[in-house]
Amino acid sequence: MEKNRVDKQHLHRWLTAAVALPILAIIVALGPGSLLLGLVLLVTAGGMVELLSLMLPDTKSWVRITTLSTSLLLPLATYWKGVQGLTTATVAVIFVALIIHLLLYAKQEAVLQSLGAMIFCQLYIPFLLSHVLLLFQVPSGRRWIFFLFFVIFAGDTGAYYVGHRWGRHKLWPAVSPGKTVEGAVGGLLSSLVTALLVGKLLLSLGESGITFLLSLGLVIALAGQMGDLMESMIKRVCQVKDASSILPGHGGLLDRLDSLIFAFPLTYYGVLFFA
Repeated sequence: MEKNRVDKQHLHRWLTAAVALPILAIIVALGPGSLLLGLVLLVTAGGMVELLSLMLPDTKSWVRITTLSTSLLLPLATYWKGVQGLTTATVAVIFVALIIHLLLYAKQEAVLQSLGAMIFCQLYIPFLLSHVLLLFQVPSGRRWIFFLFFVIFAGDTGAYYVGHRWGRHKLWPAVSPGKTVEGAVGGLLSSLVTALLVGKLLLSLGESGITFLLSLGLVIALAGQMGDLMESMIKRVCQVKDASSILPGHGGLLDRLDSLIFAFPLTYYGVLFFA
């Protein structure tokens, strides 16, 4: 019975990926920046709904709605004004959170916990996720986004299969009891091989020296695993298995974003300063 349940979940994962990945590829490869912005806004909204329900389940509904609404300012400002827009919008949403808690929650003991959770939600999803819009704007930005996706997906796939086949030693049981050292190493190796192959196929010689590709691939792979562990920690603290069930076989949007959230800014700054 357990094997049938796992096989069914595995099939759902591949079917969901078969539908979602071609759409994502078309948007990145052929769509205008406004279409990518629309996707980022949609993902930000969905991810924030999931995260706010985990982090602030007992907060007044209008506070969660305000937090969700202001979170959309970050990708909008990033698309409009780049890094300056992202910085300005981030400062604005932090001030909104401070004012809300100063006026309404100053006498409550949980004020710092609530304030910290609200600011964390704004930084964790919209701030980090908005960096994909910055990456889109650099030279060969579309190709770098594909590079990032290939490296992350190869790492996730390698970690999954190596971990299930040969995983014996727990990586960090206090955070994620299912992850193993063998799976983490398999994911890193898969990412590095993919970074080298895909980088050479997608990018020009000036952009894709072997040392840089391997270095960036390693950074992306490590960022992906850290993001995965971070989301596992959030779910473990909130005592849930999945952020939601919106994606069959994958859980919620957060369960699919976790590996990408840290990778977007690190890839952008790596390309910006070293490519």
